[in-house]
Amino acid sequence: MTAVKKTNRGGRPSKRDYILKQAELLVQEQGASNLTFDSLTEKTGISKGGLLYHFASKEALIVAMLERYIGMREARTEELINEGISGPNAEIKAVILGELNVPQSMLAVDSAIIAAAANNPALLEPVKHKFEELWATLNASESGGARAQAVWKAAVGDRLLRQFGLLDSESPEQREAFIAEMMALLDAPDLTKDNSDSVFG
Repeated sequence: MTAVKKTNRGGRPSKRDYILKQAELLVQEQGASNLTFDSLTEKTGISKGGLLYHFASKEALIVAMLERYIGMREARTEELINEGISGPNAEIKAVILGELNVPQSMLAVDSAIIAAAANNPALLEPVKHKFEELWATLNASESGGARAQAVWKAAVGDRLLRQFGLLDSESPEQREAFIAEMMALLDAPDLTKDNSDSVFG
């Protein structure tokens, strides 16, 4: 007997994933302002009641999108490490490269999350521990915590600039040079071996 292949919409857990994927596509195609249950019903074919069964509010949907997004970023970090990033600061380099290479399509999801969090900062509470873990990793950098934090913040700033279309004039050569500079900073040794004088602590 031929096995029946399960689709994204089969079963409650996969239906939830299906809704999240469609929410991402909706934001990518129509913008963050159009992320509503009405528009999501139209896109998924799932009734508003069905959507509310999985996500009690738009805020709950945004939190789930954020958690899924962070999970995807963590998977990308692991993928980069498995592709051959090694040596000192391998994990941090993978995190930075993940930030610097977020697909343009996913930047729209960033916009939806930022817009929602700007109106309700409490939405970020469920994932704050992830950033605490990241901060601990950066502080353990062999290049020094202050430098690793600065490089990460530069990478996040780069992502925001791309998100708002402010780096559209950047050439591939300029981008390659920027990424190389970020990696070189992480390769440089921490000559102080002590961050006690750093404003980052």
